[in-house]
Amino acid sequence: MRHRSDLKRIREAVTLYNSRRKSSQKFNLVGFVIEFSLPRKSQGTDYVTTIRVVDELLSELFINMFAEKEEHLPHLKSYKDLIVLNNVMMKHYVDGDEICAVYYKQTSSFALFDVKTTTNTPYQTSPGFHLQKHDIPCITSMRALSSRYEVSAGRNEYLMTIKDLGTKMFFDLVCQVLYVQKLEVGCMLFVWDGNDAPPLKVQTMHEDEELSPLPLEIEAKTLNMLILSKFPCVGTVLRVKAPVDMSAYFQEEMGQWVKIRNMKCEETESGLWLGTLLPTTKVRLLPNSDPIVMECKRAMDERGVGRQGRSPLGSNPLSGLTVVDPKEFPYATLMDLITHTEIETIVRCVVRVVAISPSNLDSFLSQNEECKIILTLEDPTARIHALLDSQHWGVFFEDFTSDDSDALKRMKMNKLLGCERDHRNPPWIECCIKSNGNRIYFICNTKLVP
Repeated sequence: MRHRSDLKRIREAVTLYNSRRKSSQKFNLVGFVIEFSLPRKSQGTDYVTTIRVVDELLSELFINMFAEKEEHLPHLKSYKDLIVLNNVMMKHYVDGDEICAVYYKQTSSFALFDVKTTTNTPYQTSPGFHLQKHDIPCITSMRALSSRYEVSAGRNEYLMTIKDLGTKMFFDLVCQVLYVQKLEVGCMLFVWDGNDAPPLKVQTMHEDEELSPLPLEIEAKTLNMLILSKFPCVGTVLRVKAPVDMSAYFQEEMGQWVKIRNMKCEETESGLWLGTLLPTTKVRLLPNSDPIVMECKRAMDERGVGRQGRSPLGSNPLSGLTVVDPKEFPYATLMDLITHTEIETIVRCVVRVVAISPSNLDSFLSQNEECKIILTLEDPTARIHALLDSQHWGVFFEDFTSDDSDALKRMKMNKLLGCERDHRNPPWIECCIKSNGNRIYFICNTKLVP
């Protein structure tokens, strides 16, 4: 005897639920997962997440899922993957007419299927899930229908880009997840949308404190070159801290485009942006064909190469505090330089000098035979420490005559730093940077204008 599948699409289940007029009913559901919330502790001992499931007609349903362990919650692998949910309770919210569903750890079960394949073997199942043979035709049919629709990121008043950081306290962001770094608690996401983050002011140190080099990144453990070499060389890679480990969601494919709903971003004391995911944050996986994703890619392609493509978007006009000579060196971002594989190279960069160490330049201004200072340079892509040593010191101050006082040189250096009363707001300058085989960087072929 052939059994008929009792899996219901979202629209079917909602219609049936409304027709029976009961306060709650149990269903077996099938649909596509398009969004999930961060796993979190419930008010009891369980873990809980909320997923948004749609069918091929874009009817949608929110499902609150409870599990004894975090790994027993669904970990979506890619955009629009298929989920089968058995024995979930549909009910109305206490307030309003919206219908939701609840997945209980004792009686419900689920399975996730890769929608891009033809296999009927799920890549994740909950304890107690058993795939019924008579459900396979329904799963196959739903998989075939998945190509007929797309779920877009959508636009709203909260949506913004990395270049708009600081304009809103809470916002949505469409971005590409480049890497997930596990932390002792939670993780760090490295995300990118092709835009340059706005430069930040840097706190001024007290006069009696030594101005040591600023940190080059927020993460405690520097990423290795194999990972960094896969990052884009244009645009800011924003660090975003999550309270839970999200590496399980991005195991298969780094570079997944997502829409992060309800996050915030703040500036750190070292003058770097740090994003934060909240307990209420939701993540929507997006296809590469999403209109907003296409806009990000198009803007990236339009930047091109040369000075226009490699200069920060907000750097024109330059301050005119420096000149480079000769001018045949190619333009590059600091990320270009960091990931450069040749033994030695010299490039032209548009950067800000955000720190100098040591801060007391008097000894170097009076005797330059053994001078060596560390300049912390940044552009939207990275920070580096670059040496200004005795070999290049003479060129740097070459245009200063013997009559120019050390006070004038010191004033110009303070202008490079953008020193103001209680902070530093460095201007954009152009300089040449040499990298040797050990990835030590030197300021070279650059002159400070008197």
